[in-house]
Amino acid sequence: MRKFPDLFFKPNFWIIVLIAAQIAAIIFLCLYLPAFLPVTVTVAAMWFLTAATSVVLILRCGASEVKCAWFIIIATLPLAGALIFFIAARKPKPQGILRIASEEEGLARAANAYCGTALAGYENAEYFSTGTEFWNRAVQAIDSAEKSVCVEFFIIGRGQLFNRVTNALERARARGAEIKIICDGVGSAFRINRKDVKRLKKSGMEVKIFHRLPPFPNANINLRDHRKILTVDGKVAFTGGVNLADEYINLDSPYGFWKDTGILVRGEAAKVFEGMFLAMWNGRHEMPAPKRGEKNCLPFYDCPDCKTFCEDTYVSAISSAKSRVHILTPYFCVSEKAAAALAFSARRGVDVTVIIPHIPDKKYAFEVSKAFAQELKKSGVKFFEYTPGFMHAKTVICDDKVFLGSYNFDFRSTHYNYECGVLFDGDMCETVERDFQTCLALSTEMQHGKLSRRKRLSCFILRLFSPLI
Repeated sequence: MRKFPDLFFKPNFWIIVLIAAQIAAIIFLCLYLPAFLPVTVTVAAMWFLTAATSVVLILRCGASEVKCAWFIIIATLPLAGALIFFIAARKPKPQGILRIASEEEGLARAANAYCGTALAGYENAEYFSTGTEFWNRAVQAIDSAEKSVCVEFFIIGRGQLFNRVTNALERARARGAEIKIICDGVGSAFRINRKDVKRLKKSGMEVKIFHRLPPFPNANINLRDHRKILTVDGKVAFTGGVNLADEYINLDSPYGFWKDTGILVRGEAAKVFEGMFLAMWNGRHEMPAPKRGEKNCLPFYDCPDCKTFCEDTYVSAISSAKSRVHILTPYFCVSEKAAAALAFSARRGVDVTVIIPHIPDKKYAFEVSKAFAQELKKSGVKFFEYTPGFMHAKTVICDDKVFLGSYNFDFRSTHYNYECGVLFDGDMCETVERDFQTCLALSTEMQHGKLSRRKRLSCFILRLFSPLI
């Protein structure tokens, strides 16, 4: 009897309960059909709607975890759940599609097939271990702009950094450079207002707000532009985890030290990032294949209209790793195939280490991260918390490859958001690895004490619906 309450945490238990309840209802209605005919018709119609919605859900492409979470909502809320599903799952028109005609091989071929990018040469690349370094270098680049500056960030928020960057953009505009700015309608909501946008437009800059926060529920609100791109003259490009707001350079520090990273790449690869921006600006964009060089990198992106290139690439790289898989991420909420790849690599003896924040910005996301970590720790995956504050860096190192960009290690980044990143090997990988080791020295291993039943229930619910969060 002591183990009986544990049944409440087993999905199979609730499946059996639901099936038994429906069988009982069917028997009851068969016995008393004449007296309850109106009720029977109503229930039958609701069951038919549930069944039809479930079929539509199953036939759609997407991760099985997402389908499972939606099915629970549809089954438990027969009418409302179906309406919520059709509102939230409505596909918007294709946007942000880049196409580069290029003959590629290996991973670059997959990138070209998935998201239209290509392997590109670069003259030099600079890694930034803090947001302050990122923006100091970015402002210098803007001050050298002659033809164009493209700015695309999930969060653009007023403050000291906003004023500093805006002043640099105004100087570039005065020199004749064309300035285009994209910010996300949810990420930047309440961070900048009409007065701030009016200032930018008055200076001659063009501004677009991606999927503006609507007054009524809209399917588009679930699809966010989470990318971080800044290009200058198509010659230099910046990307990473850094947004345009004061907390990213630790001027405003609500969660301790804000750890972030970024990358600058100069040369042909910068043209690909400019192409990504123009694809988002215009809906789609085509460009010639970038030139190769002595040093090459692979820019890539994901959007709801493309397949999940980043997740599939992560799984492939993790599965083939021989010595190390080192991850920096603010949120850890992965699919079954990504979790299986991490667990299998750890069991093979690969050093799989993940660093997440010690001071989270979203408590529910932190609880989800710990729920996933608790399961993977049994397989030998090591989890650490960055004790100085909030870990916002987005880095994955697999042997001699390093992935940098705007992707969090979670469902939202790999299935819903518009994201971007770049893959390096060689010296850049070792540069990033040194920063990882610095973070690891400042971190403490995640501890899992015995959870109360209330805590276990909350973790169970959060994990169940994590694919939709």
